[in-house]
Amino acid sequence: MYQTAVAVHIVSAVVWLGGMLFLVMVMIPVARQAMRSEGTGAGLAMLRDAGERFLPVAWTAMVLLGLSGGYLAWQHWGIRPGVFFTDDGRFMHILQAKSLLFLIVVVLSLVHDFWLGPKVLERLDQARAAGQALPQSLGRKIVRMTAGVNLLAAMTILVLAVWLIRP
Repeated sequence: MYQTAVAVHIVSAVVWLGGMLFLVMVMIPVARQAMRSEGTGAGLAMLRDAGERFLPVAWTAMVLLGLSGGYLAWQHWGIRPGVFFTDDGRFMHILQAKSLLFLIVVVLSLVHDFWLGPKVLERLDQARAAGQALPQSLGRKIVRMTAGVNLLAAMTILVLAVWLIRP
């Protein structure tokens, strides 16, 4: 069961982080190009479609990461709540940092994916439908910022995972 949990954990991390990197490095530049050549509607539709398709994949990966990580900590390393919050060793400090970052990413993802992102897309759609220039609103900047912070946190979690198993 240990190998299965590790495999699920690694594949979930690859899917989650790889998907975020793909969106940032490929989809956003392609959508921006489509906005310049075909109009804002085409680029926004492309981004919306990519986001809607990735959302269930990303959330499934995050749930599997949380479950497999919890299982590995409990079953393989014997970490119980009392130990998690009181142990002062290097391993536990890294695991605590990794867990805290993961919780922060989950909260930021909830805000980004289910509240702020849809609101900003709705406003962009309204501006486009009214023939107005796309607004550079504070909400739009916050959406980009939360996505960037999430990507940075996810990459940091990956580095911490390597430090956790390779001292």
